[in-house]
Amino acid sequence: MSAPTSGLAILVDEKRVNELLQQKSGLKALLRSTFNTVLFVCFLLLFTSLALSEPRYKMRAFEGYLRRRFDTSAAIALADVSSVESFWQYHNASFMPAIYGEDTAKYSYPGAVIPTWLQVEGPNYLYGMGRLRILNIQPNVDCQVAQQFRNYFPNCYGPFTAQALDQDPYGPTNGDGVASFSYYRGTSGENYEGTLATYPSGGYVQIFTPDYLTTNAMFQIMRTDGFISEKTRVIFLEFVIYNFNLGLYAVCRIVFEIAAAGDWTQTFNIDILLQRNLQPLGAGTTEDWLFLILEAALVLFVLRYVLEEASEFIGFETKGTRMQLSIKWDYFLDAWNILDWFNLIMMIITVCYKIDTWSKAGGLFVTSPSDWNDVTQDLYASNFHSVAANVRQIQSLVAFNTILTWFKAVKYINIIPYVTTFMQTVSISQQNLCSWIAVFLSSLAGFVLAFSTAFGGDVSVLRTPFQAFIFIMLTILGNSDMKVIYDVAPFLGSLLIVMYVVGIFFVIMNLFYAIIVSTLSDAKIEEDAKQKKKWAVLRDRLSDTWKALNHGGKLEKQFRACVPGLYSRLLKRRKKVEQHEKARDDMVLAKQMKVKMQDSTIALGPGSSTWGRRPKRQLATVAIEDKVESDSEGSEPDLGPLRTMDQLRDQSGDMNDFMQTFASTGSFPMLKDAGTTDGQEDLKDDAVDLVIDATRHIANGIVERTRGARGVLLHEMQESMEVLNNVSTVLEVLGKRTRDLEAQQRQILKNL
Repeated sequence: MSAPTSGLAILVDEKRVNELLQQKSGLKALLRSTFNTVLFVCFLLLFTSLALSEPRYKMRAFEGYLRRRFDTSAAIALADVSSVESFWQYHNASFMPAIYGEDTAKYSYPGAVIPTWLQVEGPNYLYGMGRLRILNIQPNVDCQVAQQFRNYFPNCYGPFTAQALDQDPYGPTNGDGVASFSYYRGTSGENYEGTLATYPSGGYVQIFTPDYLTTNAMFQIMRTDGFISEKTRVIFLEFVIYNFNLGLYAVCRIVFEIAAAGDWTQTFNIDILLQRNLQPLGAGTTEDWLFLILEAALVLFVLRYVLEEASEFIGFETKGTRMQLSIKWDYFLDAWNILDWFNLIMMIITVCYKIDTWSKAGGLFVTSPSDWNDVTQDLYASNFHSVAANVRQIQSLVAFNTILTWFKAVKYINIIPYVTTFMQTVSISQQNLCSWIAVFLSSLAGFVLAFSTAFGGDVSVLRTPFQAFIFIMLTILGNSDMKVIYDVAPFLGSLLIVMYVVGIFFVIMNLFYAIIVSTLSDAKIEEDAKQKKKWAVLRDRLSDTWKALNHGGKLEKQFRACVPGLYSRLLKRRKKVEQHEKARDDMVLAKQMKVKMQDSTIALGPGSSTWGRRPKRQLATVAIEDKVESDSEGSEPDLGPLRTMDQLRDQSGDMNDFMQTFASTGSFPMLKDAGTTDGQEDLKDDAVDLVIDATRHIANGIVERTRGARGVLLHEMQESMEVLNNVSTVLEVLGKRTRDLEAQQRQILKNL
């Protein structure tokens, strides 16, 4: 048994002293924790309010109106465009009426004035000018015509790639021999990530202006001269619609991608922009000023948290006369710290994107020339698509940051037991989850390549490894149709599906569940042990806070002065409760001491004072005796195999003696003690051996008791040595402090 912790041991126990000091400063720690929690709540509300500040219902309504006008409610829908001829039909029957209106006769009236801003419908106007842009490819690049067909098909056109991009002028030539259609290198704008390929910002461009007659005649010439041909791989219709009532910009892009196989893919992208997406102050309203101030406050919050996180793993150590930078690498082993940095870095990237967006939008403008025939595409084509791409990226970052920020909120509500258990589970399962992720990704990569290789040529959703990855992830979420694989190849498809289900769902996913359940069990056991201590610390902090408030505000004195009778009754009740509590504690302590004494006696073993004795065997009797046995009568000497003298004597007699003895004494003669018999009886044959065995047992007991007593003595001496060492340490500390005080006094006297 270890010696109980004494007051002297506490003085030299640094860890225990630190815990006591922390409990002593409970009010300060509580205030700091409360301040951090309130600060994070303010940050969370600020970030959430900025994320939800956009009028999304107005933006979605505006977007729906444009989709109906240019696609679903148009004379020819986008889905019906599947050839060059059908594209021109859509252009003439749907796109041009959607831009210029159904009544085009108003543009040909005598004296008709070309509007500076083309009114599409109601408060919606064409912002600047739109443009028709195409990209062509060179012949015989990434494709080859078979030898037997080259006389009939001399050229072939493969898929779009950057190497196959055609930039040579083409079309009818003018008097100077210059081709009509020239390639325009886009100096601004972002590459477009399409369904079939990634396309640059340049191309063969033709703008359309508010001058309907000139624009329509130009498009008819382009159609006749073969502006769009078999070498065209993508067609863009790009324009911006501005709504004056809502103050919203709709950056529209209608895309027709043409595959080498002849398939047409239609896409209609609409990005709704606010004025504050283009300028820091937006329209200069009070609301725009408020949002700018809130964004500045958010930047300050981010800066504060960056410095706080950096201070947790960056420090300075003094070595001699130099300050040296030190980094705590263990800081990065905690997943919560990695999550914090990931969140903060993404917020910083979001701020950088906003600044870049404002700089790009600053160069966009619209002028009002007197003659639209002099318009040049470099000067007047308002290309908002690069700005829209930045805004989309900002929205994606904000959406992802919202998840991380609200997920971090659990760190500040760890007073709830189950939340703390969850955090502990995440911390404990880090290594196991990293191993599981490696196994999962490796298996997933194998199935992605298997499905893409086996069925990519027959199933469109498995055509590329990335599409196969999307298909498999949808399968895990239960949102895909495996029947398409079975229909293509029943045997191979069934085999791969079974392997996929068994490997991913039956093995890997159940392994994930097992890791979480096992870790949760361990975390629950560990958290239950910590929770009691946390509640005790919380009670101490609240008690210290109440004492500080009571002492500072003299609440008890004021209460006693206001209601003395109630105060007296409460005081008496408190004393009565304390007396009952003290009595109950004394009873519990007495029981514990009794059990402890018994345990200590058992723990002493051969060194115990009861060693060499055993419980006395009760004799079978039917007599009623008033005798009360004492503790000493409840045991007898331990003689090993020898328990009574009857084991040594040869008893004889008839049944009458047996019955007489039983009738007179009420006990069986064979169980009577040897001292109650009269006369001398013969010994049994094995009596000598029994006595020798008993003697040997007693001798062994004496040896064991001697060793036990020696062990008890050594243990007591060791405990005494520990106490003396603690006393010596305390005396040494006190002596050192005394010498320090003496030296300080001498220094003070010397200075005097």
